Amino acid sequence: MAAGDLRVREHLANERTYLAWLRTSLAMMAFGLGAAKFGSDNEVYAFAAGGVLVCAAIAGFGYATVRYRALNQEITRGRVVIGASTHGPIAAAMVLVLAAFIALVLLVR
Repeated sequence: MAAGDLRVREHLANERTYLAWLRTSLAMMAFGLGAAKFGSDNEVYAFAAGGVLVCAAIAGFGYATVRYRALNQEITRGRVVIGASTHGPIAAAMVLVLAAFIALVLLVR
């Protein structure tokens, strides 16, 4: 397999990861908007839960875009450093899960 083929595979894998993050962010945003609209009997808590989820989704989208672009540049240069660390994705995933938990607590109140 040629070096160009490997680089294409890396770009495609990076794009699939980016699309997965976008899909997750869009789902969270849709859930947040639904929670704000149809959440609980107390409109303040429903709106707060929706706001938390929408803000987390926007942050997830921003993180995914920054990471995608940085990794894309590294792949193009032939020196991948950012993809070796898993601290960023784990922290971002924890923020998304924490936001979902906070929204759930707000909706159950």
